[in-house]
Parts: sequence; structure tokens; C-alpha cells
Amino acid sequence: MPASIAERDALVAEVAAILHGTLDARRAELAAIAPEAARLVDVLRAYLADGKMLRPLFCCIGGAAAHEPSPAERERLCALGAAIELVQAAALLHDDVIDHSETRRGRPAVHVSEADEHRRLGLAGDPVEHGEAVAIVLGDLALTWSDQLAAEALAGAPDPASRAAARAQFDLLRTEVMTGQYLDVLHQAGGFASHSDPEEAALAVVRWKTVPYTVLRPLLLGAASLGAGDALLGDLSRYAEAVGEGFQLRDDLLGVLGDEAATGKSASSDIREGKRTVLLARTSAAADAAGRALLADVVGRADASDAEVEEVRALMVSTGAAATVAQRIAEDAAAASAVLQGSEHIDPAALPALAALARTATDLSGIAGLDARA
Repeated sequence: MPASIAERDALVAEVAAILHGTLDARRAELAAIAPEAARLVDVLRAYLADGKMLRPLFCCIGGAAAHEPSPAERERLCALGAAIELVQAAALLHDDVIDHSETRRGRPAVHVSEADEHRRLGLAGDPVEHGEAVAIVLGDLALTWSDQLAAEALAGAPDPASRAAARAQFDLLRTEVMTGQYLDVLHQAGGFASHSDPEEAALAVVRWKTVPYTVLRPLLLGAASLGAGDALLGDLSRYAEAVGEGFQLRDDLLGVLGDEAATGKSASSDIREGKRTVLLARTSAAADAAGRALLADVVGRADASDAEVEEVRALMVSTGAAATVAQRIAEDAAAASAVLQGSEHIDPAALPALAALARTATDLSGIAGLDARA
């Protein structure tokens, strides 16, 4: 498993080859239904382009944490990774609609590009509603195809117990991320009453929306498919909880302080949408009356001006909230490293790759000017 960038790139290429082969087969199926339907696969293929494949990498390296995989096991791990990438596509397609995100990976989000396609063709009805409908349907298809691909991959596992354990992890991955998405929506509406503290509520959403499907379940899926025992799964779980939390907190920083050219995502939308993050909770707690009034006036206001958004950014830094979130991310990275150093169950050959992925998931270098603002 990858101990160098070249090896990681080779593994990503293997996952991508399986993913594209799957999409080719699905395209043929849709073309048999109607030629117009086949275009959906083309849209999905373009949407998946340039993805970092972080979750498939965690799946493959989770398998390697159990033991060095044979060629057949490696192919199965890559297929499971491709299935996770389809879950990721489904979640993002729907998330972009829910969050009214205009871009994804530096390109128009699917609901936006499909609205433009509606206008280009001069179709009847509302182009915005059409674009959102296409994105929702495509997300449903991606989720369906993820299940199909995972089932095909696990059918080749010779050990029934490992096959059942891996299937359970894949099912939990999908259930937890969708439930976490619901909790996020509920939290945005102020209805997450079981967690009255804003920061604890934000962290609870992270624990269910991000940690399971980004790190925890991909790791455990790969490990379980290769027969990992409870002790190894426990070590991987502790590592995943730290890395997954750090990953989401980093994403929250990127959502307001990130370099848009580097990240491909807006650094204003989280503020205008009023995303209830740990960063926002800490900013509100640390701000004075004037600062809280600014947050109340600007955060969650879709028509907030660029100058007003910049005032909120400056407040997030001047209160020290951004720095404390960055410190929490550093602590998460250290906790993950401690698990790796203390584990007696992870195959030593997998440790460098797990350490490298933790660094990638918690890297703060994409947050332009954080040190200068702090």
C-alpha cells in the first residue's frame, strides 16, 4: 500500500479504472432505456473528475492495516473504494442543492450547470427547479450504483464472516452520513434540541456527517473485508475519530478563510448561508456585544455584501476563534499520531500511509493568510 506519492497515484488510478468501468456499464444500461438518459452518466463522470479519492485511499489502507493484500484482495479493496466514491458523489450532489452551493471543485455545481443546460435548450418550466431535480435524481442513481458495486466486490470474498462484517460497515457508512446530513439540516434550522450548546451541537453533526463516511467506515470497511479482529478495528476507530474531526474542522476553516483558487470552493457561502460550525460558535462566544450584533446581522443573510462578509472573517480571526479551531485540528492530528505509535495491532507496513493520510486530512496550508490575520 502507498508509502510514496507515486504509489498513492497508482492506487488512485486503480480505483478510477474500476469506477470508470462501472460507469461505462451503467451508461449502456441507461442508453437502453433512452438515449437522453445516458447523458446522466456523462454528467456524473465529469462531476467525479479531479476528486482526491481520500475515502477510497482510507478503505485500501484500512485493508493493508490488517495485512498486505494479495492482488485479488487489492482489487476488491479498490472496488470497495470506488463504491465509496459513488456514495461521496451522491452526498455532494444532494449537499450542493441543500446548501445552494454554486460551485464544486472549481466548476459549476450540477444543479447550476443543469439549469444552464435547460436555458440553453429552451426547455419548458423553471430552469432552477429543473437543475435541482436532475441533481437529486443523479445523486439517487449514484447511491444505487454504489450499493451494486459494493455487493459485486464483496461477492468475491472467500470468507463469509469477513464479507458480512464488511457489508455491515458499508451499510453503516451510508446510514450515518445521511442521518448526519439530516442533523445538519435540523441544526441549521435551530431544531437540534438534544444539544443545546452551539459548539457541542456542531461537533455532534461532525461526528455523524463527516467522521463516519470520510474516515471511520472506509477504514473499517477495508479492514473488515480482510478479516480484521476487534482489537485492530478499535485502534483504527480511535485514529479515525481524530482524523475525521480534524478534517471537518479544517473544511470549516477553508469555508471562510480558504484560498478559493486553491480549494475550488467559495469562501463566502458558509457565512451567507449561516452554516453553524464550531468556528462560528467559538466566534460568537468570544465576541463582544458589537461583534455578536455583526454576526446576527450578516451570518445567514444571502444578500450580505462582500464587505460585510469580510468583517465577519476579520472577527473570526480577531477574536482568536480561528486560531483555537486550528489548534484543535493540530490536537486531532497529534491524537491520530499517538494511536499509530501505540498500536500493537496495525500492520507496521501500513503505518507510513496512515500517517501520510492523517497529515493530508488535517493540513492547514490551504488556508491563505491565517497566520497573518491571527
